[in-house]
Amino acid sequence: MSDNHTPPSSRHEFKIAILCALPLEASALQGVFDAHWDAEKYGKDQVDTNAYSLGVLGSHNVVLVHMANMGKVAAAVAAANLRTSFRGIQLALVVGICGGAPFGPSGELFLGDVVISEGLVQYDLGRRLPNTFVRKDTPGENLPRPRPEVRAILAKLQTDQGRQQLQNEMLEHLQLLRQRSDLTIPYPGAMNDRLFMLKYLHKHRRPSVCVVCYRDELCSSAMETNCEKLGCRGLDRIRIVNASNEPQPSVHFGLVATGDTVMRSGKVRDHIITRDKVIAFEMEGAGVWETFPAALVIKGVCDYADSHKNKTWQAYAAATAAAATKAFLEHWEITCLSTHKITLLSI
Repeated sequence: MSDNHTPPSSRHEFKIAILCALPLEASALQGVFDAHWDAEKYGKDQVDTNAYSLGVLGSHNVVLVHMANMGKVAAAVAAANLRTSFRGIQLALVVGICGGAPFGPSGELFLGDVVISEGLVQYDLGRRLPNTFVRKDTPGENLPRPRPEVRAILAKLQTDQGRQQLQNEMLEHLQLLRQRSDLTIPYPGAMNDRLFMLKYLHKHRRPSVCVVCYRDELCSSAMETNCEKLGCRGLDRIRIVNASNEPQPSVHFGLVATGDTVMRSGKVRDHIITRDKVIAFEMEGAGVWETFPAALVIKGVCDYADSHKNKTWQAYAAATAAAATKAFLEHWEITCLSTHKITLLSI
């Protein structure tokens, strides 16, 4: 608890919820809290199986939901339980890590960048025909656009001034977060931001080592081995860094692909990017959307959604997402709390 913040009188006064699927995502998010409240004091509904951490981000009291598993079903269950116990929630943020589109509608994207959803596309919802997959794309089968109040703040933040301010605030929060002694958030370095050609798979290179990989049918052993041991060679891309050689992660806005599949195919990734104009791939957004239409996905890019996917960037990407979330909520306060007529969600 903090003497500088007033705790809510009941759990129904919390207006903002943040859902994290992985412990490392929740750890980074709690690292940017300005105060912590005792979750046991506020309790929860008897049928609610969620675990919560309560605290303050800026001027907002927030509920952090520790999801039991990854994926749409787990997210839907967590969101339903959340609404049972915290009936005042107006805005739900799905925060964590994701796979990114290296070249997509938002321009060139690097590891450690942050994506903020303008909408969600259920890319794996459709019909599997004998020779192809057809995504369901009718109005009744698509997730709706965010509510007008959410679209308004996104429009503000996509101006040159809004984007620059958001990124500057994110960098400030990220710097403070990485200085915490109770967290380990190393910057992997530009040399570990490796993008591979579409047909260059993460596999054993010699038939004497693995016949399966030599036939381009990737084996489970290769998928669990890092690129250095397999001898994978990536493309050279240069990211601009400042004088101290620190990264300058950017924020990207656009459609985010959501589904129950971990994307590890550059070929399929690029097909979906071209078809659906998405900038990232994640697994929880659709499950939350059904319960909270005023929802956003804010995630840090930890891989390029190809066969070379690994965990090297996960902690850093979770930190950039947490920092961006705190920066976003500072703008939410300015835009929404100063206007008394706005109600994001009728409960």
